[in-house]
Formats: sequence, structure tokens, C-alpha cells
Amino acid sequence: MAQTIWIHKLVDAKKADAEGMGYICEHLFQGLTQSEASLTKTKGWNPVPDATTKDGSTYAALFCDSCAKNYNNGNVRMAKEAVLDKDGYP
Repeated sequence: MAQTIWIHKLVDAKKADAEGMGYICEHLFQGLTQSEASLTKTKGWNPVPDATTKDGSTYAALFCDSCAKNYNNGNVRMAKEAVLDKDGYP
């Protein structure tokens, strides 16, 4: 059984920090909210321009090493939390 990868939407201002990716995985999201909205390129920075959900929708997402390793087509889901604001906070 594939691991579900939860992704969170970034506001346009944060997309530039994420190499143009519009979404980030749960692990990067947690790091972002705990580090006072600093999204910096570190080890474990894996752009996935066509992350796919079960229904076939695709999203340009940034995954940590763990999520990138476990990614298979169709195992991405959208998180239900609020979108990050322009300063990077929910």
C-alpha cells in the first residue's frame, strides 16, 4: 500500500522561494510554519512538477527526501488546512 503524501498550497509570493512549485509536502510545511516562514533550499529539496492524485489531477510540488522516495503516481492528497498567507503563515 502506497504512503499518502499530503500537500499544502503556497501563495504566489512563496512560489518563488520554492522554485515555482505551487505546493509543498507536509514535512516541508511543518518546517516552514515552525521556522517563522523561512523556506530555504536545503538537503531534501525535490521538485516534482507533476505530482498526481488518484483522480488524475497534477500539481507542481516540492517534496522532502522522504516524500520523494515514497512518491508513486496517485498517492498525493490535498491538505484541508488553510492556504499559507503572503507571509507564509496559515
